[in-house]
Amino acid sequence: MEDTIDYIKQFLLYGNTEAAEWVGYTRNEDEWQQYKLVIVPGENLLTGEKKDWTFPDFTHAPQAGKQGELIDEFGEKTDGTWVIHEDLIYNTLFLLSQAELTMDLPRDKHGRLASKDSALGRQGMLTIPVLDEYSRLVTKLLDQALPEQHFSKIYLTHDVDFLTSYRHLRGFLGAVKRGHLHDALRALHLLENDPSYTFRWLHAQDSRVTGSKELYFLKATEGKGYDYPQYPLHGADCTALLQLLHDEDAQIGLHSSYYATEHKSFKEEKERLETVLPHDVHKHRSHYLRINSVADLIALANAGITDDFSLGWSDHIGFRFGTTRPARFINPSTLELTNLTLHPLAIMDRTLSNEDYMNLSEEEAYYASQQLIDKVRQHGGELVILWHNNNFGPDTYHKQLYKEIIDYLCE
Repeated sequence: MEDTIDYIKQFLLYGNTEAAEWVGYTRNEDEWQQYKLVIVPGENLLTGEKKDWTFPDFTHAPQAGKQGELIDEFGEKTDGTWVIHEDLIYNTLFLLSQAELTMDLPRDKHGRLASKDSALGRQGMLTIPVLDEYSRLVTKLLDQALPEQHFSKIYLTHDVDFLTSYRHLRGFLGAVKRGHLHDALRALHLLENDPSYTFRWLHAQDSRVTGSKELYFLKATEGKGYDYPQYPLHGADCTALLQLLHDEDAQIGLHSSYYATEHKSFKEEKERLETVLPHDVHKHRSHYLRINSVADLIALANAGITDDFSLGWSDHIGFRFGTTRPARFINPSTLELTNLTLHPLAIMDRTLSNEDYMNLSEEEAYYASQQLIDKVRQHGGELVILWHNNNFGPDTYHKQLYKEIIDYLCE
């Protein structure tokens, strides 16, 4: 427990371990003068007075533009020590542990928690990085320097749900049925002609963003049900893709199957993907963003995954665990730190356009993405964007929108 509290203090202070020692977490007023800042515990799991998780109130989160105005709201100075009565430690723990996955909350047909039913969604905080606002407050109260506006990292990620559209039997027959025989024959003749094989174009865009990480998540399972279509890892098309990604110095992670959450088959799928790679796989994103339980995250850690990129909402852009920064997953059942790092997925292409999700026009989608990108930069955070390689058809705006987002990142 003490290690977890220490980690949260350090997280709130951008990893400043020395300054974290100046922060106390106690109700005992006789101890307050030992610290420069004290966060007073509420009646919560950390102090053993509650057995069940309850939604914190995030609506009091200070806004970055109003830091000076809200200090008095969050704390008072007592004999030289700042005292904050809002339990920022518990609130941070709640989000970093994904505690709401343990709660009896509504789920969609895929078993996912909808954004509107999350703690942040119910309080209208989907696009506000509340934990980063906490960090700015605590850092300022301790007279420490805030991070400059920048991106700590930029991950331009792509889930390879479809390697090709027409170079498999079902896809070819479907093209013929829809009157696209010519396009299907061109794709059969040359892999680069297939409309889903957009990887060279994606690389050309991604490489314009200086210092960004280009990351592709590949499937390693049978293409049944929601995992259709399968692309054989040892097949010629996938071999060509792997060579291209190697030449482009792109990173590769596991795109675990839709049914991995039921079967906990993360380890088997990881090992299957590793048979075609010269290195072990440590990065992961779940198909359909299906992280439906704490057991899924624990199974990922046990499978040797060190970095997960699944935690965004499928139906709304924003900051699912309240921060623009990566953080270690804390097991909400044991309150222990794990070796799994969670990376905040901020923007997904289909989230913006899908009629069942945000259903935005291209102009609206660009503006919403721009606003979110600015917040990540403002907090010195890590920007994670997901764009699918097979989402560039004539009936979508995503090819043009992605180019516009890359242009914005290059400004």
